[in-house]
Amino acid sequence: MKKRLLVLGLAFTMLAATACGTSSDGGNKTSKADKTVTATSNSDKTSETQKKDDKKDDAKESYKSADDITMDDLKNHEETSAEDFEYGDGPNGSIVIDGYIGEDPIVVIPNEIDGKKVVDFRKAFTNNKDIIAIKIGDNVEDIIENAFTNCDNLKYIVFGKNVKTIEDGLLGGKKFEQVEFNDGIEQIGSSKNGLILLNSIEVKIPESVKEMYLYKAKTLIVKSGSYAESYAKENNMDYRVE
Repeated sequence: MKKRLLVLGLAFTMLAATACGTSSDGGNKTSKADKTVTATSNSDKTSETQKKDDKKDDAKESYKSADDITMDDLKNHEETSAEDFEYGDGPNGSIVIDGYIGEDPIVVIPNEIDGKKVVDFRKAFTNNKDIIAIKIGDNVEDIIENAFTNCDNLKYIVFGKNVKTIEDGLLGGKKFEQVEFNDGIEQIGSSKNGLILLNSIEVKIPESVKEMYLYKAKTLIVKSGSYAESYAKENNMDYRVE
């Protein structure tokens, strides 16, 4: 009888221990699952951050040096993303760009952001030493004084088709190579201080220009009988009739 009771006691102890062990393992599995979910969530956040960093790195490394960037690169470049700008509301439901915070040395101002026309960029690029090329959006009409001043490495500018006036200041830096004014622009420079080219280059002046104060150009390329031709003659500037 005592042996039977002892055997039953041992069996009960083993069953109890097994039950406890199962419960303990189940608890540990649940804890590991929770940790896995948390780790996955953190991984997703890290992945998104990494994607943004990779995008910036790609922009920086798209061109190994400023010498690699050409006017064709600027003309064929896609519009710069809205997230690369600081901007706010402008008149009549438009957008005004206040700053450029992107990494790409080529900037193409978009025609619209959030479905609203981009009409001005103020001094978003003034003193920027990293930008190599800028294309102005087609909804910009007037460019304020010193908009490109102290852009030491700026080489190329293409003006959007609706630009009417550009005020005084420095146009590019000592590395400046080419500017394309749009047909339809009416005024280049706004006073006798004028728009100054630090690096003497040839500049094609559209027939639409009615007023101009442009200095230090190497040669003006003009249309016969145009205001630009008269301006070149009056100011003893080198010019070539196209």
